Amino acid sequence: MDDAKLNILVIEDDEYISKVITKEFTALNYATHTISTISEAKEYINEKAHLINLFLLDIKLPDGDGLSLLDTIKQKNQEAAIIIMSGHLNNKIVNRAIRNGCYNFLEKPFSVEKDIVPIVKRSLSSILLKKENNYLSEQMLHTSKLTALGELSATIVHDIRGPLGIIQLTCEDLNEDFLQKNNLSKEELEEHLSQIFKACGKIKKLVDHLRNYSRNDHSEKEESINVYSLIENSLFMVKQKIRNFNIKVIHEEDITLSKIEIKCYPNKFEQVLMNLMSNACDAMKEQEKKELSIKVFINQGFLYISVCDTGSGIPENIQTKIFESFFTTKPKGEGTGLGLSIVKNIVMEHGGELLLESEMGVGSIFTVKLPTTKILSEDDSSKSPPPSKAA
Repeated sequence: MDDAKLNILVIEDDEYISKVITKEFTALNYATHTISTISEAKEYINEKAHLINLFLLDIKLPDGDGLSLLDTIKQKNQEAAIIIMSGHLNNKIVNRAIRNGCYNFLEKPFSVEKDIVPIVKRSLSSILLKKENNYLSEQMLHTSKLTALGELSATIVHDIRGPLGIIQLTCEDLNEDFLQKNNLSKEELEEHLSQIFKACGKIKKLVDHLRNYSRNDHSEKEESINVYSLIENSLFMVKQKIRNFNIKVIHEEDITLSKIEIKCYPNKFEQVLMNLMSNACDAMKEQEKKELSIKVFINQGFLYISVCDTGSGIPENIQTKIFESFFTTKPKGEGTGLGLSIVKNIVMEHGGELLLESEMGVGSIFTVKLPTTKILSEDDSSKSPPPSKAA
C-alpha cells in the first residue's frame, strides 16, 4: 500500500472485473489491491485494514458470504468507506449492510467508468473532508488547551510562592540555629524538616497538576472518575481568575451524590468544565454581584453539571450562534471564539448534550447533561428539573 495515495481494496472473485477496476483506478492515481476470497481478505484486513480508505466488496465469494467481512472491517477501520457490489441485491442484503454502516451499493452488471468511478470519488472525497475536519478540530482543541494552560500556569505561579516561602524561611532558621549557633535539638530539627517536606508535597501536587493537564490527549484513556474530583480540578485551573475578579464560588458537595462517577476522558472533560467556569468569570468581570455556582444533580438516569453565573446574560438572538466556531462576544484580542464550539464537541463525544438558559440582567446557566455509568445514591424526586433548551 502507498501511504501517499488513497488506497482501495477490491474483494472480488471475478478476475475480469478486478482487472478492469484496478486498471481504471490506477490510471486515476489510486493505489489498488485485489483479493478474491474471504479467508484471504480476513488475513489482509487484520494486518492492513488501517491503511485502506475504501473497500469494494462483492457479496458472493467462493468461500462464503462477503457481508460477513463487514464486522471485521468496522472493528479494524471505522473511517473507511465500503461499497457493496452484487448481482443479487435485495432488501434483506441492503438492510443487513446498512446495520453494519454501509450505505453505498452497486448492482451488477455495471460500468466501471460510469458507475463505479463516480461513487468511489464521492466516497473518497467525503473521507478526505472528514479527515480535514478532524484535523481542524484537533487544532482547535490544541489552541483552546494552550489558553487553558496559560490560566493554569498563572494559578500555579501564584500558589507555588507559598510553599517556596516556607522552605526558604525554614532553611534560614536551620542556617541560624544549627550552622551558626549550633543550637538545635532533635525535636526542632524534625519539626523544620517536616515543614520542608509538607511544602515540597504541595509543590509536587501543583507540578503534577500541570503535567497531567499538559499530557498528550491521544494517549488518554476513558476512565470512571468521581464527578466532584473533576469539578475541583477544574476550579483549581481558574483559581487565579476567581481571585483577580473577586468572585464568590458557591459549590457544596451533595453527600447523596458524593460517590457518583462518570465515564469520560478526564483531561478533555476537565477542559469542558474549566472553559465554562472561565467564561462565567469573564461574564461577571464588570458586575457588582459576582457569584459562580456549581451544581450537580440526577434526573431520569442522567447526570447534570451546571455552571451558573450572575453576569449580564446572553441575548436570545445569539444564544445558538455562541456554539459556532470563531463566534465570540469578547473584545478583539480577548477570545478566539473556539471555546464553546470545542466544549460542545467534547460533550457530544461523551454521548451528552450542552444545555443553556440565560436571562438578561440575571445571568446564564450552562449545563452538561451526561448518561451515568455508576449511581450509588439517587433520589430524582429531590433534584431540580434540568434546563430545557439544548444547544
